[in-house]
Amino acid sequence: MRNVLIFLAILAALCLPAVAQNRLQVGERAPAFATESIDGNQFDLAQAQGKVVLVTFWSTRCAICQSEIPKLNEMSARLKGKNVELIALSMEPASRINLFLKKHPFDFRVISDSFEVVLKYADRDKEGNLDMGFPAYFLIDSRGNIAFKDSGWDHTQQLETKINSLLAN
Repeated sequence: MRNVLIFLAILAALCLPAVAQNRLQVGERAPAFATESIDGNQFDLAQAQGKVVLVTFWSTRCAICQSEIPKLNEMSARLKGKNVELIALSMEPASRINLFLKKHPFDFRVISDSFEVVLKYADRDKEGNLDMGFPAYFLIDSRGNIAFKDSGWDHTQQLETKINSLLAN
């Protein structure tokens, strides 16, 4: 019996890195989260069911993120009045984000202190370490499934095309 327990413990230890990998795939259910935006309004992904939701993870220290904000704001203006929710999440505190937003306004709902949400969405490497590029984009369809996932520079045209396609269906 003791040998069986040792074998199971070794097997579990060997499998742990594989289990620790989190790779959200297009078509999978988006991880649920509920939080408060920096303007004090509540957001609950479950309550956004029926809408297309763009979740972007960004940082005030990310030069690419800063260059994307005006393009995302333009996209937001073109999507105004449509059944779309645009959410910008940062792991940074509200005090830092509020200072940043004075110079770089963001026309999305902005959420600070979102490390718990990042843990749900970020990929993980074999050792279980977070692996997420910034800005990161997760487009969630009206049924709550991930329709698009990517990170990096200049995805606004692709995002807007996908959003409009999801809205048309």
